[in-house]
Amino acid sequence: MSNDNKNEDERSGFKRELGFPSAIAMVVGSMIASGIFMAPQNLAASTNPKTAIIAWAITGTGSIFIAITFANMVAKIPRTGGPVVYTRVAFGEFPSFLVGWAYWIGAWTSLGALINGCIRYLGNIIPVISGNGAVAFAAASIILWAIIYFNIRGIKQAGSVVVFTTICKLIPLAVFLIIGLFHFHPEYFNTVSSQKVSGINTLSAAIGVTLWSFMGLEMGVFPAEETKNAPVFIKKATIFGTIFVAIIYILVSAVSFGIMPQNRLADSKAPIAEMLNLMTGGRWGGIFISIGVVISTLGAATGCAIVTARCSYACAANKTFPAVFKKMNLKYGTPEMSLIIVGILTNLLLILNYVKGLNAAYQFIMLLSTMSTLPAYITTAGAEMLTCKKYSKNLNIGNFIGKSIVPLVAFAYSCYAVYGCGQEAVLWGFILMLLGIPFYLYVKIDERNKTGIDCVDRDFLNK
Repeated sequence: MSNDNKNEDERSGFKRELGFPSAIAMVVGSMIASGIFMAPQNLAASTNPKTAIIAWAITGTGSIFIAITFANMVAKIPRTGGPVVYTRVAFGEFPSFLVGWAYWIGAWTSLGALINGCIRYLGNIIPVISGNGAVAFAAASIILWAIIYFNIRGIKQAGSVVVFTTICKLIPLAVFLIIGLFHFHPEYFNTVSSQKVSGINTLSAAIGVTLWSFMGLEMGVFPAEETKNAPVFIKKATIFGTIFVAIIYILVSAVSFGIMPQNRLADSKAPIAEMLNLMTGGRWGGIFISIGVVISTLGAATGCAIVTARCSYACAANKTFPAVFKKMNLKYGTPEMSLIIVGILTNLLLILNYVKGLNAAYQFIMLLSTMSTLPAYITTAGAEMLTCKKYSKNLNIGNFIGKSIVPLVAFAYSCYAVYGCGQEAVLWGFILMLLGIPFYLYVKIDERNKTGIDCVDRDFLNK
């Protein structure tokens, strides 16, 4: 480790314990959760096989451009907090707060969604969980605090969980692909669930389904100060991990379309499990896939907890979140208070899923959490353009586009993703950011009272 890295570690309190396997598992494991196990059904209901493959290609390409943008930024600024720090460097304190605030809320609500998904599939293995709300809530709480505990005990332990679960979640997908190749019917590839989805005009709907499967590609950049050789390892992990996941998604969808007619696939409640049962003539597919989804969501939830705590830590380090979020466990080198606060908030959120009449609100919060991550994508793309040193002194539109083609594509794709969220989610996402302003003002006024430093630019008023 270089002297610069050692000095940086001493300042932050973090320990560099993540290697390349953990870095790439953070990327792959965060993207592959429960979504891919339901994607074949969602695509069959909204589009046709050929258009679905095109949609995967488009969203995969856009996601790779975003991954390259994050990879380039972590190579320039290998600091904990990823997009929170990039936005701070490029655009200043307040934009960084808005990005961090939105991402932080989206991250811990996503953590709740992942644990909820884990419990639902765990109920297929242990029936008492699915039949009793109190038992389900207790199980969800135990899983949540086990994840928080492993995270507090050190990034190395949490990283090992992510690596293990990432390997395990790929096994059922590999089994499905291998068996599926021997039961592939090319004629099914030309079927549709209804004539309404038979044309290329369903491409937008298909992209809407595939778009969210790549959310999480940025998670490897957050623990940069805890990753060995971060500029190299995280850069490679982000790019190659995203490419790998894109290939997996396309293969799973393509094979699915050849195993079962589209009308039957569109009505399936557990498509991968039902297709395995169909191919093997047994009933073990449901349990096998349920185990796979449980492991998959556990790994993604562990990675999500890592990222959520690093996001709030970075905001506190920027003095836009209360200082308590920056409190470290000196023994294990982890942001202990950020993790505990995340655990409490997520546990409160989980209650919504088990209180009658609040389930709809819970589901909407999950949609909103997806929307809240997109500002980080947009500002990271902007930060790469602003920190680029390749522009000539005689800057013109052609030179700007030529030198910024990757972040420009990432920026455009991210804006399209915002559009794909729908009007309601975008509106509430904007309101969510506005609600953060009083929180920011409280932190800044408290800072002024403690330090005597006024954050108001009074010199400007005297000009």
